[in-house]
Parts: sequence; structure tokens; C-alpha cells
Amino acid sequence: MNTHSERLDIVATPTLPEIVYRELRKAILNGMFIPGQMLRQDDVAAKLGVSRSPLREALPRLEAEGIVVLHPRRGYAVAALDPKEIAEVFDLRSLVEVELARRSIARRTEADIASIYSIVTEMKALATEESAEALSQWFELNKKFHDALLAPADCPHHLKALQHSRNLIEAYIRTEARLTGDLREAQEEHSQLAQAFVVGDSERFLELTKQHSEHTRDRLLTGLNRTEGLSAAGNA
Repeated sequence: MNTHSERLDIVATPTLPEIVYRELRKAILNGMFIPGQMLRQDDVAAKLGVSRSPLREALPRLEAEGIVVLHPRRGYAVAALDPKEIAEVFDLRSLVEVELARRSIARRTEADIASIYSIVTEMKALATEESAEALSQWFELNKKFHDALLAPADCPHHLKALQHSRNLIEAYIRTEARLTGDLREAQEEHSQLAQAFVVGDSERFLELTKQHSEHTRDRLLTGLNRTEGLSAAGNA
């Protein structure tokens, strides 16, 4: 037996801090903890069923992503943005996305096209369901979809900047979707984006990329204004 030519297939098992990081990230993005809420470590650890030690390792990672913020002498809180800041983040996101889209469509491969087809098909099926789990899965695929559209650009620093801007607003987008329960418009835009990507229509793809970001921003801000209006009426 030639041991030098054999390969060992080692499957890495996530560490407890990694699991805590993933679960807390998912909980924040899915609205279990709302923007601005202080994250009392004892309470969060109890909800996750762990000690504070792995939580202390997970929180700085979430801070680096912009999902939580650290207040001196107070602790960590879920990041919160006002409407003006949200609009600013979308402006930045749009600039980076359009540039990535321009580079991506010129470099896409048949494998990239097949991947987009597969993801869109899964998303369409989930968009018609109304459960919280289906919505969470749809958003995971939503990230996968946008990553797959732009990955051929092969611009890691652009992609890193884009992911940071997405992290800042993802929780708000998911909250708006939970309140309306309607993914049809977003799903239709995804289908159009996929079609332009597949056929290689660069002009259409860039136009749709910009429009999709603008429409997502408008839906979110409209939803936030509606929620604030209802809250004000309830407190009157």
C-alpha cells in the first residue's frame, strides 16, 4: 500500500464558537433580536444554550461584519440604522454591485449559468410558501443567488465591501419581508436578472442590477415608514 499517494478526506467539524457565531448571526438577521437591542450576554447565552465563553468569541466577529456594535461600558447591541443611513448604504451597495455586474457578465461560464438556473428554481418554490422557515431559507438562497451572479467578476475586495454593506441592512430587509409576507416582486426581479445573465445581455443586466437595489431600498423604506406610522398612531 502506497501511503504517500493516498489522500485523507478530513471533514472539519465546526467548533462551538463557530456554531454560536452562526446561530446568533441567523437569529439577529431573522429578527429574534431587533435593531438597537442590547445583547445581555447571560440572556443570549441562555437562549443559545451555551456558556458565555463561546459567545465572547462570536460577538467580535459579528461586530467586524457590522451586524452588532460595541458600546463602551454597556456592551454589545444589534446595529441600528436610521432611514437616511439605510439609503446611504443602498447607494454604496448599488455602486459596487453595478461595477461587479459589468465585470461578471463578461466572464461568466456555463457552470455559472447552470448554478443560477438551479438557485432561481429553488427560490421560486420557496417564495410561494408562508412559513418562517421557508422565508429564512429563501433569504439564504437570496444571498447565494447574488453571490453567484457576481462571483465571476473575480474581484475579492469589491465583493468584501459589498458583503459588508449587505450585512448592515440584511436584518431590516428580512423584517420588512416578514411584515408584508410578499416575495413576488423580488422574485420576479430575480428571474429577470437571471435571464439577462444567462443570455449575456450586458446592458439589460446592469440596468436590472441597479433597479433591483433601488426597488429593494424603496420597499424597505416604505415598510419602515408604515411601521413607524402605526407605532405613532398606537401611542397617540
